[in-house]
Amino acid sequence: MSCVLAYCGFQQDDSASLPATGVNGAQVEVLALDALLLLWSHVEWPFAPAAIQKNAVEFHGVVQHIFRQRAVIPFRLLSVFDNQEALETFTHDNQERFLADLVRLKAFVQMECVVYPAPALRAQPDEVSGKDYLEQKAGLVRSIAQAVNAVRDSVGHLSHDVRVREARSGSRVFVLVERGREHDFREALKQVAVPEQLARRISGPWPATEFLSEWVKAPQIAGAQ
Repeated sequence: MSCVLAYCGFQQDDSASLPATGVNGAQVEVLALDALLLLWSHVEWPFAPAAIQKNAVEFHGVVQHIFRQRAVIPFRLLSVFDNQEALETFTHDNQERFLADLVRLKAFVQMECVVYPAPALRAQPDEVSGKDYLEQKAGLVRSIAQAVNAVRDSVGHLSHDVRVREARSGSRVFVLVERGREHDFREALKQVAVPEQLARRISGPWPATEFLSEWVKAPQIAGAQ
């Protein structure tokens, strides 16, 4: 069955370079609605399970092609619509919200820092008593919270907004940074010591998806089949 796969939306600009092909080599099409452009392709649905990883790389390749040039609102990998008309209706209904977020986030990218227990030092419940394990776990939680605060303080002069989300084994810190200051972000974090019981992973730049308005985040989920 043929469906329409949506990649991302961004503000119209004649200087923007567009990718030629996307998932499974499908031609990348452009839906233009006033100042909003949206990239999409006709694809065979559902994707073959064995090719999902390859499809994900191809999908994110399209998004990254645009993101290297300007702010984007990426769709989720499996955001497919029955046909082009359904995509056009969706875009028309959400056009103003998409453009408002694109304008607001135009000059920014998302940087991330994950703080988590050092794997080599993570004790297993059956290796220590229940009381000791709980105390150790509580200590790690406190250490992670302190490390997150240190991250926030160290990049405070760079951040325009910060969000923290608790992960399964640690905390993810999302920081909204001006495009072009990614190196400054990494350098600032290098000055922050990491306690021996913790580890830290820095990544980015990424599209500022964590800072999208809820009105824009929700349709991405609702649009997926």
